[in-house]
Formats: sequence, structure tokens, C-alpha cells
Amino acid sequence: MGHMDHDRPDDSKQPRHQPDSIAEETSATGQRVKGAIKEGVGAVTGNESLEEKGERENAAGRDRQKKNDAV
Repeated sequence: MGHMDHDRPDDSKQPRHQPDSIAEETSATGQRVKGAIKEGVGAVTGNESLEEKGERENAAGRDRQKKNDAV
């Protein structure tokens, strides 16, 4: 049972890697990109639920990046 067994919601603001690390910065950036894509797809398809989830995910990624001092 490793750390991958935890249920991490896509919009979680918790760090997923060692704080202040490049891995955390990369992961947070990926979370922002995924969120932005979901937000865009939701907007285009009229899927408000997906759009809102993407918006939260994007915001969570930005929040994680602000807390990370690796770069």
C-alpha cells in the first residue's frame, strides 16, 4: 500500500509530491492544464458540471504552485 492508494480529488489543493520540489511544481502545472481543458470542454459542450470542476481544478493547481518554492 503506497501513497497512490489515497483518494485524491482532482481539485485537491494538497501537495502530491515533496513540497518545494520540481515534481510538485510539475504536478501542479499538470493539474492546472487538466483543469483548463475540462473547463474549456465543459464550456463548449454546455456541461456546466465539467466546466465548474475544471475551474476548481485549475484554481487548486495555481494554489499549489503559489505554495511551492522550488522555482
